[in-house]
Amino acid sequence: MTKPWERELTTEREDFRRILTVTGFSGEGDTLRGPVRWCSSNEKAVTATVEVTLTSAYPFAPPRVRVIEAGIPLKLTFHRERDGGLCLWPSDTPVEGAPWRDPAQFLCRVAAWLQQTEAGWPGDSACDLERYLPTAGGLVLYDLPSLTSIHGCVRTSASPDKTRVTITSQVQAPPARPQRRHRGRPTIGRRYRQLAWVADIGEVTQPFEDWAALRPLLGDDAGQVGWLIGAGIVTYLLLRYRRGSSCGVLALTARPSAARPTQIEIQACEAADTSVPTRLLRAGTTAGELTGCKVAVVGAGAIGSFVADLLFRHGVRALTLIDGQVLRPGNVVRHLAGESWVGHPKVVAVTGCLADLGFDTGHVDPRIDRLTLPEQAVMLLREHDLVIDATGDARASSLLIWAGNTVQRTVISVCVERHGGIIRVDRFPLRGREQHHRPIPGRGEAQTNEHGCDDPVSLTPPTSVVAAAQLACRAAIDDLTRECVLPATLIDIVEPQEPPYSKRGLIWAAPPGN
Repeated sequence: MTKPWERELTTEREDFRRILTVTGFSGEGDTLRGPVRWCSSNEKAVTATVEVTLTSAYPFAPPRVRVIEAGIPLKLTFHRERDGGLCLWPSDTPVEGAPWRDPAQFLCRVAAWLQQTEAGWPGDSACDLERYLPTAGGLVLYDLPSLTSIHGCVRTSASPDKTRVTITSQVQAPPARPQRRHRGRPTIGRRYRQLAWVADIGEVTQPFEDWAALRPLLGDDAGQVGWLIGAGIVTYLLLRYRRGSSCGVLALTARPSAARPTQIEIQACEAADTSVPTRLLRAGTTAGELTGCKVAVVGAGAIGSFVADLLFRHGVRALTLIDGQVLRPGNVVRHLAGESWVGHPKVVAVTGCLADLGFDTGHVDPRIDRLTLPEQAVMLLREHDLVIDATGDARASSLLIWAGNTVQRTVISVCVERHGGIIRVDRFPLRGREQHHRPIPGRGEAQTNEHGCDDPVSLTPPTSVVAAAQLACRAAIDDLTRECVLPATLIDIVEPQEPPYSKRGLIWAAPPGN
């Protein structure tokens, strides 16, 4: 029996097909062929013939379109797939009300694509040359700033599992090209193997699909590069290029053809820039401000580990982590660090996890210590722009709050209550006429203990831990960037409680003071 959703999709497909038929399309099954009328650059009416296929992804993706005959001599360049399909809309175009679901808009888009192609895609700056080439497996990594001024051969290094290759900035002069012709490949030393050729090929006006089309873009280096590839010396090409206002990088594998050794095969690799500027693109708009801030996180347990991680990802590089405990097997369920860090001090484990993000951790200070003395707390506040209390310890919290009020430096205290049902974040000292929310009454829930561990174990689930860290970071960033729009107390109701905590969500407990 046909399901209702299947009937709905079938009806939409049939309606689309019926309207195309009225405009002159015909064909069997899901593929139709018909005319698209468009206007050429000399304002002459032209009729193209295209093939439209309603794939199984329709209507959640546009129909597939191939140009059979453009109506005039026309070289198809950008915004198409390797199989000839046209790229008509960006991949993030919303499906609800998508223009391709209207046959009239769909055909207008195809006509506009043909006009743009004839005009050479003016103003277009899409840097996606890899889509026009056969693809190779694995990932190629490079640090673009370090390669900007390099032209020629550099070394590469492969990961142990061969899943990624890093193109380094270590220049390696290739061997001299032999004057006499060798029978077969010349013998090459180890240092001359798996090299990459780095070059700038300038403005690209049309995509290339093979070595023959790429060769002219290499200019005077084409002969040498071809020989280096044929000799098995250069295996990768890293090509900088420009399109309009954008700059792109294309990573290729290159090797002699197995069928015709005198010819070269190239394939596009998935590639990624490892540089700090590229990583920071995803760090948020406040990363630049936070880079110069010094923050201490007291307590590198469950909440504190994620607080440190989030702040570091947001751009805070000068982090002091304070905790005297080691990571136990049971901790990893709610902790940033995993099984490999068990037995290490928690602050060391967190620092190791931060290092895995690829940023410099030279300003991360892991202190295997406990905060117990007023002098310690005062000194810590004076050394940092902000201190986050993630200890969950009443004595340590009181000490930090006292020190914050004493030296007038910000302390943010975060905790979970009622087994993670309520998250609370408080900022000290108060500003102006601010007030903190009153204490949340406890319920006297029973605690449990882990075998071999003297301290009680909280039953807070991991989701509440991560949510608490996120809320604390919001308060910290608000203070460090001087936005100062958040109140002195934030309460997040994760699980409804008795009034006034019966509604899920964030409570802005007290308005900011004047």
